[in-house]
Amino acid sequence: MKIPENSSVRAKLVEAFRRASAAAIAADAPDDGGTCNFDTPAFRIKGAQEGQLKSAAREAGVEIHRISERGYWAGFYWVWVPMSGQGNRRSRSMSAAQKVLDEYVGQIPGFEARGYYQMD
Repeated sequence: MKIPENSSVRAKLVEAFRRASAAAIAADAPDDGGTCNFDTPAFRIKGAQEGQLKSAAREAGVEIHRISERGYWAGFYWVWVPMSGQGNRRSRSMSAAQKVLDEYVGQIPGFEARGYYQMD
């Protein structure tokens, strides 16, 4: 899937990233108990070109990184939204950002969103 620079699909993707980032910041709280983890919001758009996705992420002020080429996470990208801490703080921020990304399923063609959870 090609995402033209001046398309409504790209605008929606940039909006999704910006809102997810803002939600992560808003959800932060000082309590950082719990397990050390690497919880991160994730998404994919089947067939989308990586350069176009990274360009939209840059415009939104976030970074994305491919998780895997194979298996369950094939084609998915982590969305590096602002997250503090490494326990409950990170989990709260990730969950808030992921809820926003979930809202765009069906609004952006081929868009899928999943929360990535990993304990250390």
